[in-house]
Amino acid sequence: MQQEVLDRLTVLSTSTYLTTTMVKRWLNFAMHWALSWKKWPFLEMKGTDLIDATATYPYPTGMRTKSAFLVRVDSKRYDKIRYEDYLTYFEDYPSNTDKVWTEYDRNIYINANACTVGNAVEIYGQESISDMSVDADTTPFTVAEPLGDEAIIDKAVSLACKKIPGLLNQAQLEEQSAAQKLEIVWDRIREAMPRSVLKTTPLFRKIDVLKGYTSSSDPNNIGNFR
Repeated sequence: MQQEVLDRLTVLSTSTYLTTTMVKRWLNFAMHWALSWKKWPFLEMKGTDLIDATATYPYPTGMRTKSAFLVRVDSKRYDKIRYEDYLTYFEDYPSNTDKVWTEYDRNIYINANACTVGNAVEIYGQESISDMSVDADTTPFTVAEPLGDEAIIDKAVSLACKKIPGLLNQAQLEEQSAAQKLEIVWDRIREAMPRSVLKTTPLFRKIDVLKGYTSSSDPNNIGNFR
């Protein structure tokens, strides 16, 4: 990727104006920019833990902060609620057994009343990717979606063009190209995503922090809000 950027800029790798160190920095910036474009499914990861008496579990190593989207305990899915609602909920109903969880900073909080010490915990979120450090390093797009690597190169070239007098318009064109390629990747992924749910899957389910219960999961009660 580094050589591709240099070739696009027609700069020798020995240049002292646009150095390889700069190119590496731009490529890493471009990679993180591209990885933040959408919640890419190929970044999804699972961390595990065991229920203990604390009801507090650190974010799995290598998982991006605030990326947790699913928690299961003993193979049962728990519902996420806001941290403020979680506090209110258990201040008012400390013995409630609803299967709920929340997060704050890099901690996951799970309602201990709904599970048993020793139960297996699964936490699903997005992987945090480290910078590329050597020329042989690749990005998560390399295997999953190669067009994403082309977008990263476009973005890196855009950053380089911003440093070169008179190339601001070219920088904008390169960034637009990068964005278009990422949207192409995302459109393909979105098209492949499952679109169906079970007939009995409730479309709406809420936690009532004032009354201390969750709305019914009865399929006949779909969409009813109390």
